[in-house]
Amino acid sequence: MFIAGNITPIDVISHIPVLCESVGIPYVYVPSKEELGIAGATKRPTSCILVQLKGKDSEELKESFDEVVAAIKKVAVPTE
Repeated sequence: MFIAGNITPIDVISHIPVLCESVGIPYVYVPSKEELGIAGATKRPTSCILVQLKGKDSEELKESFDEVVAAIKKVAVPTE
């Protein structure tokens, strides 16, 4: 999960990290909702994006996906 760090009011996204932690989804904050929107192929600012491997292309992307998950876990603050 990628979460934009400049969302206001913060109440819009404050529940998302708790949900991610409860189901074991790694998450990371990115600086800008505008940049997150561009990364998600939209012109609109975006508060969060969940990336999931699914379908026939998932095997081809699994290695890259696992690398990103490992990088997120390195910068994530432990919750325990």
